Amino acid sequence: MKNLLYIAYTFPPVSTGSAPMNLKVTSLLVGNGWIPTVVTPKHTGGLPVDETLLDLLPEEVRVIRKGTVELGAGVPADGLHSGRKRFTVSGRLRHFILNTVLQPDRYVAWAPMAIWASLRAIREYRSEVIITLGPPHSVHLAGMVCSALTGRPWVAYFGDLWANDGIVDWENEPCARRFWTRVMEKWVVRAADGIVTTTDGSSRYFTKTYGALCPPVQTLWNGATSEEIATLWNNKLPPALDDEMVVTYAGYLMGNQTPLHFMRGMKLFMERHPERRIRFRMVGEPGKYKGLPRGLGISGQVEWIGRVPFTSVREWQNLSHLLLILMPPQPGNELKNASKTVECLLARRPILALSREGDMTSLIRRMNAGYISGHDAEGVCLALETAWDEMSRGVLRVLPSPDALLGTEMDMEANAAGLVHFLDGLCNRERTS
Repeated sequence: MKNLLYIAYTFPPVSTGSAPMNLKVTSLLVGNGWIPTVVTPKHTGGLPVDETLLDLLPEEVRVIRKGTVELGAGVPADGLHSGRKRFTVSGRLRHFILNTVLQPDRYVAWAPMAIWASLRAIREYRSEVIITLGPPHSVHLAGMVCSALTGRPWVAYFGDLWANDGIVDWENEPCARRFWTRVMEKWVVRAADGIVTTTDGSSRYFTKTYGALCPPVQTLWNGATSEEIATLWNNKLPPALDDEMVVTYAGYLMGNQTPLHFMRGMKLFMERHPERRIRFRMVGEPGKYKGLPRGLGISGQVEWIGRVPFTSVREWQNLSHLLLILMPPQPGNELKNASKTVECLLARRPILALSREGDMTSLIRRMNAGYISGHDAEGVCLALETAWDEMSRGVLRVLPSPDALLGTEMDMEANAAGLVHFLDGLCNRERTS
């Protein structure tokens, strides 16, 4: 077995962003002959936590929890700002430090502790390669330093894009943030020995943007393993569509993700079809959006479930007719594939994706696994009308069998084998250089 170092800010028991996907990646690495040593914080501010995720962690994976970051506590790692400014002197100073001094993000305060712990782990376990998972993308700076000091090859794994991330409202970001994001992304790309992304479009972004400066790029879609398919495949079809359609969103609203666009379309649907009942159910914390239904006059048709264990999400999906995926309209989101896409596919509930046309929407269309809408109320209403009409006739846009995922970009075991081959190639190149 070979050893690698894996630096990630969001790692279980954190349950948001890329944390659950980290479980899958580390498990696949173990299954392919690599033992990860994970360096992650002891505490991660106000990020949601689900202790049950730790039960899914392979025993071979070593986890080193180092340091605590208090700055920006309560703000998601994937969403840089809370949207509230303080106008006291101390509040202004804190705002200046978080948004101007700490670059490329406020979590860079953890980087020195991550570097120290990583250097010790590399020596102790003789790690042959370093992988850093962002966001937050400041972890890439830690990997870059560790690689420079040890000579180990380093791979920057972009769970989301960085300078082209559509979840971030770049127009309202400070000038310093926008400037240093571009500069530091270029530093990382030039220094990395390899890059991993989660969609083909994301990989093309790096090769097209950086050309000859770009190192080799490997794509690892957020897909399913054979074990997941065996245990999570839902043999039961959606409940009968009688007089009410249930649309469920399960997850944490990151950055500028919002249910507003869907709710507007839902309201239009209700106005045009008063005889058709629809219920929107959100499994997760609504945060600042809790008052939206009342403002739109649809409170009676919206249900906030609140935070539930990761393993309980499936129960709520099974009670649904449609599963909602929300991608903001900002550029860059056409290159994303939400990690919950594969959860929806395995749940065998038609997907309703509000998204720019891109990698994820093409995937859903190829698999005939749901409906696509833009962010205008008319488009959302039309998608709901189509779904209602089809489901009332017994037409279901769901995967026909578990084998439908095999051999596709969502076959994560096959893709992980490609990742391991990619890592082996970097290590072999380092040994012969």
